[in-house]
Amino acid sequence: MVLILKRLREVFWKTVIYGKWVFYAFRKRGIEVGQRVPDFTLLDIYGRSVTLSDFFPEKAVVLWLTNLCSSCEERIGILEKVYEEKRDSLEVIAISTLGDDRATPEKILKTHSIKFPLLLDPEDWVYRKLGLEHPEGACPLYNLLILDRFGKVAFRHHLSAFSDEKFLSVLQAVLKQGY
Repeated sequence: MVLILKRLREVFWKTVIYGKWVFYAFRKRGIEVGQRVPDFTLLDIYGRSVTLSDFFPEKAVVLWLTNLCSSCEERIGILEKVYEEKRDSLEVIAISTLGDDRATPEKILKTHSIKFPLLLDPEDWVYRKLGLEHPEGACPLYNLLILDRFGKVAFRHHLSAFSDEKFLSVLQAVLKQGY
């Protein structure tokens, strides 16, 4: 009986969070494909400054805006794979939506040995600037942006909502543009 109640509570809270997420998603769509992402500078987990515009026009950029939930954590492998294989033409940047929470990003870094930058955005500046509002504790509906080498959004989606094959196919198409 205790397990059933525990499971019901878990399902209830997931439904509440999902409902908030859908509400935010339909209220404001945020940055669209074809729009240039405004420049920003944030600190990574080690305190180093990372500026988006430093990567253009040499590289395309995958921006992963995440709360580091289990669904997102499961997809770290594909991001790490493309980062390692395409480093000469691609940068992967993760941005935490967890506010002042440093413990979760540090745990993820240690667990997965991530080599791409994991930036902290305690004021949620990037999300607000991109118009990708989200409920507290959840990532935006569009939490994956693939930027061409000019800083324009070429693709946007939710990382956990499409296959590795689709991701690799879209990424390959973006990398072929202008090279």
